[in-house]
Amino acid sequence: MGIQMVYRLNDPDFLANPAPMLAQMRAEGPLVRVKIPIVGQIWMTTSDAGARTLLKNPDLFRRDPGPITGKPLAKRFWWMPGFFKPLLDTMIVMDDPAHRQMRRLVELAFARATIEDLRPQLTSLAERLLDETPSGQVDIVKHYTRPLPFLAICTLLGIPEDRQAALTRRIAPLSSVTNPLKAIYAVLRLRGVLADFREMFAQARAAPGPGLISALVHAEDDGQRLTEDQLLSMVLLLFLAGHETTVHLINAAIVGLASDPELRAHFEANPDTRHLLIEEFVRHVSPVMTTKMMFAAEDTDILGAPLKKGEMVAPLLLAANHDPARFEAPDTFMPDRKPNAHLGFGFGPHVCLGMQLARIEASIALDRLFARHPDLQLAETPSYLRRPGLRAPASVKLIL
Repeated sequence: MGIQMVYRLNDPDFLANPAPMLAQMRAEGPLVRVKIPIVGQIWMTTSDAGARTLLKNPDLFRRDPGPITGKPLAKRFWWMPGFFKPLLDTMIVMDDPAHRQMRRLVELAFARATIEDLRPQLTSLAERLLDETPSGQVDIVKHYTRPLPFLAICTLLGIPEDRQAALTRRIAPLSSVTNPLKAIYAVLRLRGVLADFREMFAQARAAPGPGLISALVHAEDDGQRLTEDQLLSMVLLLFLAGHETTVHLINAAIVGLASDPELRAHFEANPDTRHLLIEEFVRHVSPVMTTKMMFAAEDTDILGAPLKKGEMVAPLLLAANHDPARFEAPDTFMPDRKPNAHLGFGFGPHVCLGMQLARIEASIALDRLFARHPDLQLAETPSYLRRPGLRAPASVKLIL
């Protein structure tokens, strides 16, 4: 496989306008080399077909490198403190049959907490946060778009209000991890969070109550239940994956609507099709540009280029979502695009469990913000985050 260059997904020009580099990637071949901070070099797909091939072949492309390379994730992240090691064994880095079994248990718990039933509570949360947001020039991330998804996860899990502020402070450093030192600091801040969660699990065992934590504690499938470490990894995963990525989707949508008068007019005039507009933001922006890395279980050329056993590879979701072979005018934002078979929430056995919650949160966040402040403006043009694998505004400052 000839290597023309190593791409960097955190390049500011690429983040602002990915089309030229994506075209160059597609021209180079089905796989290209990408450099990821902390991880290093990794192969990534350049098309929708390549991404789907990777995601629908979990036996060939594995999440856990241990059986393939002899070096499990715990050894790769040797610098993590001991109390955090069980959390390296989350569902998103599991392979079948362990992944299938754990996902069944989690899906049983999700089924008890119908996401749509949370809509009135989430709407009230949005209204309360907007009531508390000052007028004038405002950091809307601090006051609204970050606390809303966080409180939504707390509501889903059934975490008492008197514990939510402490959780916010302790989990916040994970949102700014860009190097190993920041990762270590963020992980150390989680010690208290894990202790709180263990206490909540014990309380749920003694007296089942509302919320997903209690449902997870009592979820059972064919006599199997989640272990304490599995509960910890699952709840923390819900916080990180279910909170952080939704923040970036909402921020990107606010910037898009505030920057384009025609798009905002369309949003205001077509409340019944706003769900299509949100799907197009997921596709066009692709706030989560790539999934977790995978490892080739054997030598293969299934992606149209030779991969050696143990090599790291990942689907570049942004490339899939801008693939002209899949989408008409992929670089054009179409608010009513339909169908819209994007991969913004993944695909296959590891498809995002929280995608319905993310859609509802984004819908409520935009509806309430623009209903309350129809004339809002951007105070400044935001730059993009330089976080690995993310494409979203670094900040959103509005004039309300």
